[in-house]
Amino acid sequence: MLLSLSLAACGGKSEDTAANDAASGKAPKPTFKVKYIDEQAIAGLDLGTAQEGETKEGKKQRTYPINGIEGGVINLIGKHPTDLEVISGQCMEKNEKGVSAGWSTNGVCHTTFAKMVDNIAQDGSKLTDYLISHAALQPYTEGKSGYAAIQNGRYILEIDSEGMFYFRRRHY
Repeated sequence: MLLSLSLAACGGKSEDTAANDAASGKAPKPTFKVKYIDEQAIAGLDLGTAQEGETKEGKKQRTYPINGIEGGVINLIGKHPTDLEVISGQCMEKNEKGVSAGWSTNGVCHTTFAKMVDNIAQDGSKLTDYLISHAALQPYTEGKSGYAAIQNGRYILEIDSEGMFYFRRRHY
């Protein structure tokens, strides 16, 4: 407690203050573990066989279906497999009527995204919780729009209420 007061008095932050920032809605500052965007980001994810192709812009793309969720995919985009431009994905759970239902805790979408975040950043579960809640995926309300992003240095991780997510290099 004394340390927290001392740090606050001189403008510093203690770990408790940083945790409070995240709890108050401020985006946590991620520490990315990767030097390049590559297949390590999707290591251990439950994915199907990749389909090779190109984006509309003619960039090389590998698309992996997410096993266990209809229409769920992860795309690796870029000319160099060891230094990709972006990893993008789409995942949305449906209710019994076939209507979007967000991402349930420990559901396919949540688990897949959490594992990817864990592969690329420290404090993966804290970052995942922040992103999913601020993107309005958990709790989910149909028609409610949400977006969340965390960034640090050269990378940004984004997610929205449609279940779209991106891990990419920042454009300065």
